[in-house]
Parts: sequence; C-alpha cells; structure tokens
Amino acid sequence: MTDIFVAPKQDKSGTLFSQNIFSREGNNGPALKAKEKNFKKILDKKQTVKNSSLYEEPHMNILSSFSQYPKNVSFHTQKENEQIILFLRSRFITNISWMTFTIFLIFLPAIITFLLPLFQINFLSSDIVTHFTTIYVIFYYLIVFSYILINFLTWFYNIFIVTADRIVDINYLDIVVHNVSETKLKQIEDVRYSQSGFIPTLFNYGNLFVQTAGTEENFEANCIPKPKEATDIIAGILGENG
Repeated sequence: MTDIFVAPKQDKSGTLFSQNIFSREGNNGPALKAKEKNFKKILDKKQTVKNSSLYEEPHMNILSSFSQYPKNVSFHTQKENEQIILFLRSRFITNISWMTFTIFLIFLPAIITFLLPLFQINFLSSDIVTHFTTIYVIFYYLIVFSYILINFLTWFYNIFIVTADRIVDINYLDIVVHNVSETKLKQIEDVRYSQSGFIPTLFNYGNLFVQTAGTEENFEANCIPKPKEATDIIAGILGENG
C-alpha cells in the first residue's frame, strides 16, 4: 500500500518536486514536457503562497485589542481543539479618561500643599496632622492604586471571543465577580456594528452587536477596534457554517 500516497520531497534549496510522478507517461514527448512544465508552475505557486504572510503565525501583544487567530491565547471554558478565530476587547485609548483622572489624583496632595498657604490655611502644621502625615499619605495612595488596578483589570478582562463554534463574552465586574456568557453560532440571527462621533471615527473603534434567536441573550462588545472588519469576519463564519 505504499503507492497510495506520494509525498513530495524537498531538495537543499527548498524547492518541492515529485519523484517519478510522470513515470506512467514515459520519459519523452511534447505532451509530457507540457504537463511537467504546468506541474512545476503549480508547485512554484504553492511555495510562494506558503512563504507569504498568510501562513505566518499572528503575534499578539498582551495589550492587543484586536487579534485574528491569536497565538498562545486560551480561556477558562475553552474546549479541546477549539480554535479562537477572533479576540476583541475595548481599544486601549478608551482608558484615557480614568488615566487622566489618575494623574490628577497622584499630584493632588502636592497641589493641596501648595494652595493651602495661599489661603492662609495652616491646619497641616498642627502636631496631630504632622504626626500622622505619613499614614495619611500611604492610605491615600493605596486608594489611588486600587482605583488604577480596578479600572485596568476591568478593561483587560472584559473580552469578546469568537471561535469556530460559539461566541464567548467575558464581563469582569470587579475583583471577585465576573460573568461569562456564550451562544452557539447557529443561534445568531444578525450581526451589526455602530460607529459614531469624531473620536471613534478617528481611532476606528465602535460597538458590535450580535442578535440571537428566541430567548437567547444578545451580545454586545463596546468600543472595539475595527468594528466593520470584526462584523465581516463573524458574518463570514456564519456564512460558512450556514
């Protein structure tokens, strides 16, 4: 049974060729040469496609918000051999509001210390306040750090995942509470997106809406990058499965 499969060999230059593939046609004749020429063109074309970017494994940064066929990414309820086709989270620039407020909070004690003497308020010079200043400052910056951590984790772990079989929406509410919703692709009736406003248009992000059948929960991914491309990818998967 060794004649059933003919494995292509590879020479030192990396060019593929098939051994004795035209042996049944003989070794001479114009027809044979034409077939051999066409066969080599096909092999060259396949080698070109193989070396193209279509076969490169996508690299995903830890802060990526949009990744198709991401490498080394998994989630808790992922099944064996279940492939992630699309990974989405809110665009990083949507964090700018709380990050700006955080900068203000970091410098707030220094601002207060500078402004109080201008208004002739000297309660900071009292013995009790001076004695506990270090404790106050540490406690204050612990609160600021908690604010940073909660906002970052909320952004980082709110993820929208599309696999070949289902959609998984992971909502991170706080440090101890998170919600995971999912639906089969066959339950999806409609996929659409919305993108309005100068900033979302400038940075190309918007909201993705997935409508499901019957009493199934509808899904929404907010402020994701490339919403039109994400919609087209999901619609393409539905078309293949439909």
